[in-house]
Amino acid sequence: MRPGDRILVGQATSEPAGLVAALMQVAPHFEQLTVFCGFSLNPIWKSGVPDSLRISTYCGLGSMGSLVARSRAHVIPFSMSQLSSALFSRSMPVDVVLLQVSPADEDGYHSLGYTADYVWEAAQIARIVLVEVNASVPVTRSACRLHESQLVVGLESNSPLPELPAEPIGETQMRVAREVAKLVPDGATIQLGIGKLADAVAQALKDRRGLRIRSGMVGDWFPELIAAGAVDVGSQEACLASLAVGSGSLYRSLLQQDLLGFALPAQLVVPIEGSPFMAINSGIEVDLRGQVNAEFLGNRYIGAASGQPDYFRAARRSAGGLAILALPSANERGDKSRIVPRIACGYVTSAQSDVDIIVTEHGIADIRATDFQERQLLIASIANPSARLALIEAGAHEPS
Repeated sequence: MRPGDRILVGQATSEPAGLVAALMQVAPHFEQLTVFCGFSLNPIWKSGVPDSLRISTYCGLGSMGSLVARSRAHVIPFSMSQLSSALFSRSMPVDVVLLQVSPADEDGYHSLGYTADYVWEAAQIARIVLVEVNASVPVTRSACRLHESQLVVGLESNSPLPELPAEPIGETQMRVAREVAKLVPDGATIQLGIGKLADAVAQALKDRRGLRIRSGMVGDWFPELIAAGAVDVGSQEACLASLAVGSGSLYRSLLQQDLLGFALPAQLVVPIEGSPFMAINSGIEVDLRGQVNAEFLGNRYIGAASGQPDYFRAARRSAGGLAILALPSANERGDKSRIVPRIACGYVTSAQSDVDIIVTEHGIADIRATDFQERQLLIASIANPSARLALIEAGAHEPS
């Protein structure tokens, strides 16, 4: 490394824990080092980060969340397409990439494992791609491979991949999921994320057949859908993702089945002919105009734009596709509505023009081709019953 270097670190299972630990040790000896890291499960970011490092991220999730909360990491509000474009155009320069890869095959190529995302673009423009060759990283089906001539091996290891255990699904999540399932036909292409609600939706879709997958993140729900016979397994292109992150059970099943391929985000938003694209995402709150906040809880940045805007727009380009926002009608304590008159933080992740359907445990609001007055009433009708009257009254005072 050199003073002033701009460093990008692979995220999730492509983050090289050993190299990041080494970076923490040597950083105080360099001036003006900046580091960009996305979704991380590495606990080292929660403590022991040298003051000399200036850190940025696109999310407030995982280990980055504690840094963002303490203002030690600065959020660049990228969607995935914006991040890729910033790297490709070099408006976000990168000097050094730190990345975890598989051992080389007989032709000298290293796999990125369960990852095919912005780190690929970064590796094409960086001065140095410094890798940790980890024997636990599998060779996966992907065009994103790096030849040994492109890399500098900084470390060899055999560390287990970071895991994200599944959380128990509550009854409210299942009620939301059952409403979502009413919208998804056999043969559809589905996009889900990770977390309790994504797991619940997948459970509610187990009786479907011929589903295709195009998802930025895939979690433990994927092998469960496969086992239920819900997914098209007859084509290698049927199931594609950019990241897989979850429990050890997920990683073992992916190794055994070889049904999930890995592709760049731009490839995942291309609709499949004859298969309506169902983009199913969640948010922290939605307002009576259909605007979505998936990033801020009050003044705290805890989420990410991620691929939500990109997938919603992909769904609307697909014949029969739907941009579906799914969320419980209230917070976990039940004392605060997640449907609000207007997004209070002023930060909108997905615009009112990008959402087709809003789903809570109380039903479905189809806001396509509706004026503001119509959609206000539709959205208020699926709110928590204790909040509906206040929302209807608030909507009556909104410009129509």
